[in-house]
Amino acid sequence: MDYQILKRSDAAYPKKLQERLGSEAPATICHYGPLNHLDLFTMAVISADSINGLAMMAANQVLFTVREYAMNYIGGWHSVMETEIFRLGLFRPNVRLTLFSAKGLGRETFESFLNDRFCPPLHEFPEREEYERRAGAGELLILSLTNPREGRTHKKNVVARNWTACALADVVFVPFADFGTKTLAMAERVVKAGIPIFTTDHESNRPLHALGVAALNRKSTGEYLERLGAVKAEIKENHKKTIVLSDTVQESSPEYQSQEQTALWDGKRSS
Repeated sequence: MDYQILKRSDAAYPKKLQERLGSEAPATICHYGPLNHLDLFTMAVISADSINGLAMMAANQVLFTVREYAMNYIGGWHSVMETEIFRLGLFRPNVRLTLFSAKGLGRETFESFLNDRFCPPLHEFPEREEYERRAGAGELLILSLTNPREGRTHKKNVVARNWTACALADVVFVPFADFGTKTLAMAERVVKAGIPIFTTDHESNRPLHALGVAALNRKSTGEYLERLGAVKAEIKENHKKTIVLSDTVQESSPEYQSQEQTALWDGKRSS
């Protein structure tokens, strides 16, 4: 990967990091891809892997609203819920994706980044083709704070990566964090730094609520994001399909109803 190195003194160095972290901002950042992703409204995602089914359902409800906004998603994309949101970012044309690796970019590639997160038999997920398309078209941004020659993942690099991703964001979404998890510790650090952060209002996230993390649902999420500057995307839809019916098919027949349902379903799928 033909990465570049940003120094803190460079004009292109992210201003959010300088403003929020000052002299504690990373001295260098390795990057490959469109750095202007970071100029978009950006949402960082961190989530504990121990998320339960009900908490995941609550997170998905919130994401029904989140996905309507034009923004850049940033994260390490490792845990179960993180990879689901990563896939959502590939599915939605109004979302840009920033990958944050804990490995060095002299060793990491777009393929190795994906393979670490989607191992067989889960490697053939539906959005893989779009990931490969974006990677080939130069539409994915990948960042790293790690020595470019480092090919392994170390705990200190993961913590530094997650903290920096949060500091680069306009808002942080935490689908789930329980007592004793590194995710809860990171959320507390984000709260203390004054970075906007939210979770769901599900009772499983009481540890986050106790920290003062905003507890939202599908209805309240939009207003919260818009107060922070997020803007709804304008997606042009052109998915009408014409179905030619035989003269012998009556509207009341099962064949007609089946074709009508197919037309509706095809329209939804292509949106």
